Amino acid sequence: MQYTISSFTSTAVRPNWLIALIGALILVSSSATAEYKLQSGDTLEIAVTGVPDLKQRLPVELDGEISLPLVGQVKVGGLSLAEARATITGKLSNKIYLQPSGNGREIQRLLLPNEIVVTVAEYRPIYVSGHVAKPGEYAFRPGMTVRQAIAIVVGYNLAQPGLANPFLEAADFRSEYEALLVEFAAEQDWIWRLRTELGESEGDYSAANKAPIPDAMRERLKQTASEHLKARMADRKRDKQALQEAIDRSDLELGVLAEKKKTDEEGNQADNEEFERVRQLFKRNIATNSRLSEARRAAFLSSNQLLQTIVQISNVQRQRSEYVRQMEKLDSQARIDDWRALQQANVHLAQMSARLNGAGEKLMHMGLLQSRFVNGTIQRLNNTVHRKVENGPQRITANEYHELVPGDVVEVLPEGESVANVGPTDPQQLTHSTLPYESR
Repeated sequence: MQYTISSFTSTAVRPNWLIALIGALILVSSSATAEYKLQSGDTLEIAVTGVPDLKQRLPVELDGEISLPLVGQVKVGGLSLAEARATITGKLSNKIYLQPSGNGREIQRLLLPNEIVVTVAEYRPIYVSGHVAKPGEYAFRPGMTVRQAIAIVVGYNLAQPGLANPFLEAADFRSEYEALLVEFAAEQDWIWRLRTELGESEGDYSAANKAPIPDAMRERLKQTASEHLKARMADRKRDKQALQEAIDRSDLELGVLAEKKKTDEEGNQADNEEFERVRQLFKRNIATNSRLSEARRAAFLSSNQLLQTIVQISNVQRQRSEYVRQMEKLDSQARIDDWRALQQANVHLAQMSARLNGAGEKLMHMGLLQSRFVNGTIQRLNNTVHRKVENGPQRITANEYHELVPGDVVEVLPEGESVANVGPTDPQQLTHSTLPYESR
């Protein structure tokens, strides 16, 4: 069977025999899924009610066996899930399991058949190849159809759109293109703001932003960029003003301390001279010992006060130097940050320019597809499912409602194109060099 893109005219009511045929195909597909035989690559989950330690996921090995706890190797390859469940339940039933208890002792637990649960945790993947957007390996989900598999691989290749609607695709691409234009214009605004802040721009906004966007949007972007620039400059001005005020306060304090130091030096010199005079009088037995002690104490106190003033002056000078350094760093650090942001913005702008070019090319291509769509020249696509069964490889011409089983290969080819032109369809071959990079 084959199918092609739908027209935009209203769909006629399908005859009853066609609906019955589709229902029959779905029933056949469901029975095929129910009869699926486990193979290497499937993963079983085995659990025992009340024994969490025995819950394990066991992959089916290449020889079709799994390593079952308390039992050993068990052959499940080639069995249906029901047959595998019966085999595993029979192997585990009536086994004794030593279950640890809370007090450190082990309790003997008899495994009963109705406590054993066997399910498929993960099926073998499916593979999609041919004229699709992202061919490769994808996880299988029970009930998956060809239509769902095509949806997972992001639809058909644009060169062969199949069921894709080129008019709707063009609308999506146009929306993406216009959104990228706005982002591009916003990035240009950011670069203009940075260059203006660095003093490299003359402030001509219209020369900096030439993106073809609506005038209303351009005006809003311009207003936002201008307000951002004003806020940044005002914030930096406030920081510099606060530092300058701190420097001025330090200068004022240093002036006061300088006067105090001068007074302390004069007082200390007078006290030292008085002490020396009293000491000479004491040597001639003219001054008393108490007078000499008082003169010595006065000289010590004035000297200590002078030392404290000098230390205070040093602290204020050091704090003032820190304020000056912060003010100098304020401009230099802002320039460093702006240069770094400008470099990142230029890189981002180049990336967005490349994305814009790509979106523009998609729009041009979709325009060609629209004309081909109108003229009815788009080639039909065939969906073929390759399946490995007991009798050997099976090739099924499938419609979009055909249900898949694990390991299927869905091949999408234009009508009349040979299967050999696309590449291998064996899942074991597709999992290696023939798959795209994203799926490896």
